Amino acid sequence: MQSQFGPYRVEGVIARGGMGEILRAYDTRHDRVVALKLLAPHLAADQEFRERFKREAHAAGRLSEPHVIPIHGYGEIDGRLYLDMRLVEGEDLGARLNAHGPMHPHDVVHVIEQVAQALDAAHAARVVHRDVKPSNVLLGGGGFAYLVDFGIAASIQDATSRTSGSVTMGTLAYMAPERFGDAPSDHRVDVYSLACVLYQCLTGAKPYGVTSTEALIYAHLNREPPKPSAAMAGVPPEFDRVVATGMAKNAADRYASAGELAAAARRALRGTAPLGAGSEPEKRTSRWPWALAAVGAVAAVAGVTAAVVTLMPGATGGQATPIPIPASTPVSSPATSAPPSTPTTPATSGQPTTSPKPTTSAAPTTSRPPYAVRTCKTVSYEGKERGNGCFNADGDNLAVKDTNKDGYWLKIRSQTDYHHTSECRDGSSEGGYVECKLQLKPDGMIRIAVELWDENKKLANTPWSEYTPIGK
Repeated sequence: MQSQFGPYRVEGVIARGGMGEILRAYDTRHDRVVALKLLAPHLAADQEFRERFKREAHAAGRLSEPHVIPIHGYGEIDGRLYLDMRLVEGEDLGARLNAHGPMHPHDVVHVIEQVAQALDAAHAARVVHRDVKPSNVLLGGGGFAYLVDFGIAASIQDATSRTSGSVTMGTLAYMAPERFGDAPSDHRVDVYSLACVLYQCLTGAKPYGVTSTEALIYAHLNREPPKPSAAMAGVPPEFDRVVATGMAKNAADRYASAGELAAAARRALRGTAPLGAGSEPEKRTSRWPWALAAVGAVAAVAGVTAAVVTLMPGATGGQATPIPIPASTPVSSPATSAPPSTPTTPATSGQPTTSPKPTTSAAPTTSRPPYAVRTCKTVSYEGKERGNGCFNADGDNLAVKDTNKDGYWLKIRSQTDYHHTSECRDGSSEGGYVECKLQLKPDGMIRIAVELWDENKKLANTPWSEYTPIGK
């Protein structure tokens, strides 16, 4: 491994595979640590691939949806094609499934919804991923999911198959039937693949359970979609129809968008109907406060498709952990109204109202907290203030500012009372605020915390703020 690659100072190897490698590198031009993806040297010799790579990287680089890994730059240095991407905490979904098996349906739907948001944003920009699979989904802190490699991995596989005739088995397991022939395909190939990912998250196994190329192709073209409830006890049978519709052989019979599939999965979780294609996508309103925790792993699959390094201490083994939610602040309450008063009327005849231990007694107020345009927290270290982070309600964004250029970096984290999590980082210490746009429900509640990090070690953090209304 060379120590310098153009303006990048290589600090270590995150992952390595047949199609290239992912390096942890310091970008000397922009004073930041990045994930540097170097493709195998022979790919640069394929002119068709070179042009497609640049086209796909340029299109993916324009996407600004929070669940899409940002691409800082791309190009060619010393005959090697490269991608400069944000370095993300956590592990990929494939590694999570391999290490811990099937996920709880609540966690599955939470991940699928986030990936669907990334796909719908890409499809709106006329970008089709073509390689949606667990190893291309990264799980960051608090269960925040990112989708990586828009078209890049598929481009690599196409170039490789032209020269060697080989096809990546991991991709075949999620490939829509129309991709095996000459018929045109569109964004619904991603909907099919997302349904395959949904099945694997629920059951721990890839669809159809066959391994040979011929058997997989035959299954995608001819066999009925598998039923997750039959493969794994405890999976609600309502998910069977979601998978079946998402994996329909005819693209016209599938959900029209990834968001529709995610909305159907949410309804299946609640055990409600209808679940058919073409239904109106719904907003996420679940009160289940689950968040996936990073377990400290890195992975490279399908010839280097994940850019991830673990920076999160105190791993929890990938298990879901509850997020405390104020009992007196339901999501559906308007910002100017108060929830029904309960202290004077017992909930049940057998529960004294003066008991000091009911769960609702943790909330000292009986009304919704006042609306605040800006909620901020300041982090201190060694007796000095080191920076701050804020939630801007009017702008619907997080902002974080590191006031010292000393190699440390700041992160602001947010949690809503309907289990949406996000974070924003300032790794450059250039003095101004770094802002990250959010997509939140105006009738919900949010809290924030700010952390100070030194590479992979958290030095200090603030307590969580009180929950505050997201919007007026």
